[in-house]
Amino acid sequence: MRRLLSISILLFLTQHICSQETIFEETTTIYANETSGGIGMHTNGFVGTFRYGKYLTGFSKRIYEVEIGNIKHPKEIKSINPFENDVRGYVFGKLNYFYFLRPSIGHHKVFIPKQSIRGVSVTYVLHGGFSFGFAKPVYLNIQEDEAGTNNTIIVSRRYDPDKHDQGDIYGRASFLNGMDELRLYPGIFGKFGFHFDYGQRREALRSIEVGIKTDIYLEEIPLMAFTDNQPYFVNFYLEFFFGERKVE
Repeated sequence: MRRLLSISILLFLTQHICSQETIFEETTTIYANETSGGIGMHTNGFVGTFRYGKYLTGFSKRIYEVEIGNIKHPKEIKSINPFENDVRGYVFGKLNYFYFLRPSIGHHKVFIPKQSIRGVSVTYVLHGGFSFGFAKPVYLNIQEDEAGTNNTIIVSRRYDPDKHDQGDIYGRASFLNGMDELRLYPGIFGKFGFHFDYGQRREALRSIEVGIKTDIYLEEIPLMAFTDNQPYFVNFYLEFFFGERKVE
């Protein structure tokens, strides 16, 4: 009985090991390119990414990437008018919403390959490119005295820290206000990170990426009043990617 059990276990293990796809079997497929999309967060906002990659070797590729996202000032604190119902919250002192478009070119190289199809490969990620920042003014609903009367009215105004005290603010106005006042801030962008691919199908890309990103603009970005603003941002990031690889 014991010998029969041992033989059964040996046969099971042999069959299980033989059924595993190893890294050597994976190298028989040569991929030409890949496309992927990602969504994630960084220290002061959120980001969405599209990538197109060209394989240079089995373990390295050139990546063309576009990112879209936002950056908030680290001192932003949301406020709500405590004396009114059904009003939008706002950030007191916030001057502008800030969004970016980052086209970049990167180099990705695997330095820890998968040992099996169910394993995880680790790739270092290095990117450089441009960062086009867009600042949109903040508009608030302000309580004002109606001219010639004793009535108080609510009007949408671009926030001005020299004119609008917190007691005058009724709530946040429609986001569409100020769209015609967008201002462009050009700059450069770079990032370094590590990409962990855990996809169980060789042609499927399923991965997590972590690292650090830096944006440097030509001038200070006016995000908040009553505090310091900077022409640069350094953020840690975490993103999830999904995509497909294709052969020739």
